[in-house]
Amino acid sequence: MRDHSQHMQLSREEAVAETLAALDAQPDGFGWRGALAAAAGAPADKVHAREVARKLVEQVSLAESVGRVLAYDVVAQTDMPNTLTCAMDSVALHWSDFEGLAEGEVPDTSAWVRGRDWQFANTGVAMPEGFDTAIVIEHVQVSADEQHIVIDAAPSAQGAGTRPVGSTMRCGDVLGAAGTLVTPDIAARMGSGNNGTVAVVRRPRVAFIPTGNELIAPGMPFDPERPEAFAARGKNFETNSVLVRAKCEKWGGQFVPFDIVADRRDAIEAAIARAVELADIVVLNAGSSKGSDDWSCEVMEQMGQMICHQTNHGPGHHSSFAVVDGTPIVGISGPSAGASFTLNFYLRPLMRAFAGLEPEVARTPMVLAEAFPAGGPGGPRKHGGPVRGEDRPAEHPAHEPGKPEFFGIKMLRAEHAEDGTLRAWPVPGRPGSPESYTANAYYMLPNGPGIEAPKPGDVIMAEWR
Repeated sequence: MRDHSQHMQLSREEAVAETLAALDAQPDGFGWRGALAAAAGAPADKVHAREVARKLVEQVSLAESVGRVLAYDVVAQTDMPNTLTCAMDSVALHWSDFEGLAEGEVPDTSAWVRGRDWQFANTGVAMPEGFDTAIVIEHVQVSADEQHIVIDAAPSAQGAGTRPVGSTMRCGDVLGAAGTLVTPDIAARMGSGNNGTVAVVRRPRVAFIPTGNELIAPGMPFDPERPEAFAARGKNFETNSVLVRAKCEKWGGQFVPFDIVADRRDAIEAAIARAVELADIVVLNAGSSKGSDDWSCEVMEQMGQMICHQTNHGPGHHSSFAVVDGTPIVGISGPSAGASFTLNFYLRPLMRAFAGLEPEVARTPMVLAEAFPAGGPGGPRKHGGPVRGEDRPAEHPAHEPGKPEFFGIKMLRAEHAEDGTLRAWPVPGRPGSPESYTANAYYMLPNGPGIEAPKPGDVIMAEWR
């Protein structure tokens, strides 16, 4: 029997931080994130670092840049406007016709002729040649033949109603800084500076390896009159590939699927070796469970650096992390209900870090509307009472009173109250139960000696589902 007594356990935050630290510590300091820093304009005095950096950058159209992260500063290619431009729907005039008049006084326009003394001018269009001032069209009466005008207001100064050259941007102005997440507004601004394409950080390639002798692809035909002939008899349907793909693409990645891999040490090793060649991040659907056929941790320890074997939350306790050939590997465990959280906790931060963004997504303060139900499955058994064989023991107890030893994920229904406060109601059922699918948020509830659950009216830091 293999020895699992030395399994390293980390918190959610520690697992992410130590994985990123391991990536930063690659040879010469230019590993996975170091190369990205060079791509984003950080100083690099090693030629190979810049070569790697180029592979992390791609040129895309403005429309494709929305939701991507800029690899370099994007600057205006010209002054805008590049000539005197009308700021409103108006008529263009000569300021000289108003010089010497009292403030607000208007000249006699009865002899004015269109094209010589005045001209129509529209918003955003270059001022007609020779005209330097404009008044809004609402202050103008135009004759039926559109050749003469009467005005009832005077411009305040020369150039009023116009935009001078470079008033919006100057050639060379930074319109989007490296590391910026492009929004529709930023994309439009970059386009206004005559940028048709921009350089963005390449989408991370995320490989997914499902492992397990018990797995089979869904869609097997079933004859209720011959259940013993069902091809999926005694099997579990592999659905985490659907989950990983959807989340990967939602978060801006490229999904790299692998076929189901049998629970054999050599097969898992071969799949990981191939995945780290093809992808920037690998998701291994095996985690760190302790069954007789679970080889993922042993293989990752042999091939690279193990970060941790498990985490202190449930679902997702048997999640593991490693770095193999400079590529981070996230080991997720269990059915999709638990895998969904571990992907949020671990894949998303790595993908964000790859793009140069803050790894963690900010949590949202909510007022707890009702108390969390007492008890419930998942995690180490609470202190007191006889030990039961089906309860997982607390493998890493708290070292000090008041320090959480485990976190249970609790589902929430978050809504705005009449006073505008964001309030959260606990949803019955554990993650993955039919009741839990009505939830739109969740909270990591700490437990351990001396830990008290939040009370109604307390502010909790929750996450959107």
